[in-house]
Amino acid sequence: MKFDTLHDFLSELERLGELHRVRVEVDPLLEVAAVTDRVSKTTGGGPALLFERVSGAAVPVATNLFGSPRRMALALGVASLDDLAARMEALLAQLPPGQASQGLAALPLLEEFRRFAPVVAGAAGCQEVVDESPDLAHYPFLQCWPGDGGRFITLPQVFTRDPETGLPNCGMYRVRVFDDNSVGIRWHAGRGGELHWRKYRERGERMSVAVALGGDPAAMVAATLPLPENVDEMQFAGWLRRAPLEMIRCRTNELFVPAGAEMVIEGYMEPGETALDGPFGNHTGFSMPPAEVPVMGVTCITRRRDCIYPATVVGPPPAEDCFMAKAAERLFFPLLRRRWPAIVDINLPLEWIFHGGAIVSVRDAGVGGARRLVEEVWASGMLGAARLLVVVDDDTDVRDLSRVAWRVMNMADWRNDLFVEEGGGTPPLPWLGARLGIDATRKERFRSVAPEFGMDDATKRQIKERWREYGF
Repeated sequence: MKFDTLHDFLSELERLGELHRVRVEVDPLLEVAAVTDRVSKTTGGGPALLFERVSGAAVPVATNLFGSPRRMALALGVASLDDLAARMEALLAQLPPGQASQGLAALPLLEEFRRFAPVVAGAAGCQEVVDESPDLAHYPFLQCWPGDGGRFITLPQVFTRDPETGLPNCGMYRVRVFDDNSVGIRWHAGRGGELHWRKYRERGERMSVAVALGGDPAAMVAATLPLPENVDEMQFAGWLRRAPLEMIRCRTNELFVPAGAEMVIEGYMEPGETALDGPFGNHTGFSMPPAEVPVMGVTCITRRRDCIYPATVVGPPPAEDCFMAKAAERLFFPLLRRRWPAIVDINLPLEWIFHGGAIVSVRDAGVGGARRLVEEVWASGMLGAARLLVVVDDDTDVRDLSRVAWRVMNMADWRNDLFVEEGGGTPPLPWLGARLGIDATRKERFRSVAPEFGMDDATKRQIKERWREYGF
């Protein structure tokens, strides 16, 4: 099932009993985020939320859209997130042997991928209302935490274009609302939007920017993925939704945005113009300190007549972004397995703030094999942001954190099985600090004794058959 708009998705959530409407008036400063945070930490992640009456704005707010595995799978048209891995495996299997090593960068060569290229629409719901005298104060952008430096747009699709190749990029970068007609965008060094901005700055040229909100959930998820520069995020969204995404040209610049978006903020960045952004409450439970970010001057705001503003609350897990990360985990797992066939499974635990660490199970690692795997994974860029990688044997369920902890404590020899990489990786990621790897696979001292003990199958069957006789 595909959803052309956020309205389509919300309608399906309501049909399934996955949407809760908050009909009383709420404040976009702290109150919406506090309700969302409390709901997201209930058993099962709670429902998606639609705040129908928001103080100072005529636009409702939707949060916790992807706050459970079920809703995340529904958003991407699969029965479970594990099905994403199967779809990606089937796509990668079509690559010729000589191109398989390129991974996702080779996708544009595949007809199965090319047929999902975006198409240009003649008209778009996101341009039903055009405000050429934009005033961001009319919209319910949230302040999520008491220490935040202001209001932020937390679920944006930020569109830019490479000045040399013309290739588009869409990333989910945090957007700070500075005043009625300017925002700041904070992106990590080396990400697509930041690379484009750097090129325009070096050329001394103004850069067009568009911030789209809402649309098909597949486009929102695609914006979060670290795709190669030659892979269009909106084409990847088309592959996810099994149908090309319709795009429309902006009113005041040359960029194209999803036609099904709820709202689009159009503008530009002048080379060298920055302002202080932050602090901002992060998923670590602490605020990111203020930093200078490029300023986007707003030239136009377009929207649907019945616009709904989608937002997410970034904070300690479990939270909505954790399940978006689980979708990415399943999508990229086949890439890891194709490059390192010994890998059996992977888990990015919510408790480790998803991208901060991973547990990898392997088959027959051998002497030094776990260390080599960790070093190669870090060097390849896959899981390059993982500050902690734990390697266990394939009989350990990577999702069972209790069993993983038991294996780490009993299998690891801290003199040899704990290894640290200083300097934040290659290319350098200073914010990472040092990275830690743990080899929790069996070593010779365990292989040389009797196999791991456990109850035999015959006794297990006997116990199962007589369970009621025991009075349970």
